Amino acid sequence: MLTPSDFGTVAVVMVLYILSQEIIRFGLDTAIIQKQDVDEEAYSAAFFVICGLSVCFALLLYTFSTYIAHFYNQAELIVVAKYFAAMYIIDALMQIQKIKLKKNLDFKKLNFFLIISKIVAGVIAVTLALHGVGLMSLVYQNIIIATIQMVLISATVGWMPKKFLSFKSLSGLVGYSKYIFSSNFIYHISQRLDSLLIAKYFDTSLLGLYDKGKNLSELSQRLPSNFIMKPLFTSMASLQDNMTELHRLMRRVYLSISFVFIPFLLFLIYNAKALIEFVYGAQWVAAAPYFGLFSVMAIFYLMRIPTHYLLLAMGKSKEVFRIDVIINFIKITVIVLLAGINLYLMIACLIGIRALEAIIYFYYCDRKLSFSATEYIGIISPYVMISLTVVSAVNYLMSQILIFDSLFIHLLISFSAFSSIYLLISYILNMDGLVFHWNLTKRYIIKSKSVA
Repeated sequence: MLTPSDFGTVAVVMVLYILSQEIIRFGLDTAIIQKQDVDEEAYSAAFFVICGLSVCFALLLYTFSTYIAHFYNQAELIVVAKYFAAMYIIDALMQIQKIKLKKNLDFKKLNFFLIISKIVAGVIAVTLALHGVGLMSLVYQNIIIATIQMVLISATVGWMPKKFLSFKSLSGLVGYSKYIFSSNFIYHISQRLDSLLIAKYFDTSLLGLYDKGKNLSELSQRLPSNFIMKPLFTSMASLQDNMTELHRLMRRVYLSISFVFIPFLLFLIYNAKALIEFVYGAQWVAAAPYFGLFSVMAIFYLMRIPTHYLLLAMGKSKEVFRIDVIINFIKITVIVLLAGINLYLMIACLIGIRALEAIIYFYYCDRKLSFSATEYIGIISPYVMISLTVVSAVNYLMSQILIFDSLFIHLLISFSAFSSIYLLISYILNMDGLVFHWNLTKRYIIKSKSVA
């Protein structure tokens, strides 16, 4: 119902919004979670700082919407930017409540609210698109998601800021958060600058295809990050003085990533074209190469992210800052030089940089914190080799023997064959990942029965 150009137009404003959100939060969310004791004055001070900055950025986006549209030669950006200005206020009203839920390890509620808001907003957006609203249905969808989350989170936490407060209570947090902010901001520039340049050098249609492929691959990154690493960050922070338990926790994290997420990503890479055509239609098939390449990059991201959170949990924000600044400046340089010349060459270089980043994090944790890089690479390697072998064999057989008119049937049989053979080989070889997840499943079933 909507074109790649529609998604590309929204993507331009979304990038500007994401970058400004990093400035607004200034790393305070991570700092509050990491610090063991945070009083109510600090929460209130953080709330008013976030709200004040949010109002300023909302006014800036609204005022400069015409200039943004002129720069990209896209008139629709004026209306999109003005509506997105409301997002700042909505997001500011729930930031502290969201931080409190994260600090209390209540990720189940956060994820539930996110799912509910996306389902409701998705239904409304599709209905609007069916009635000819077009591009604005995407804008309304984002606003509705934020509004529903804000209402649900605020009602659940029930927190209100104090009327009298001292901004001095933030001094202890800012010392830590400034490194997190600098690192996150440079990271998001390196992640989003390509979209802004593609929209300028080419057009929003190509940006829509590029962004769709990139965002689909990032979804596979966000799933383990949101459901595994962010909840575990608080656990890591509480165990920062217990190296034995941290080692156990890190091993479990890498077992989950290696056994579940990396094989799934490899399957998606091999079936990128069929998957995108089935989900989005033939007009989006050109996004498949971007999706495949960014999914390769996602594998290295999954290898790097546990060590990143480990350093943050142990208060090594300066070290994380140094590593991230170096890597992201290299990425920004590559994007600026290649975005207007060859996108595929640019992505290939970014994959190499992501691999280098993972190696640096492994090396640092090995040398400085005695977390053996060899051990964690040893966990990952067998699952990568098994997955590559199985997915290559299944795809070859599917292309030579079985031909289906239905993309859904093709994907269903491919995934069923891949997962069955992969699990069978893991069982025969008695792989630690299968044993760990089987025991985890049994404990969950037993717990569910006891609660019932």
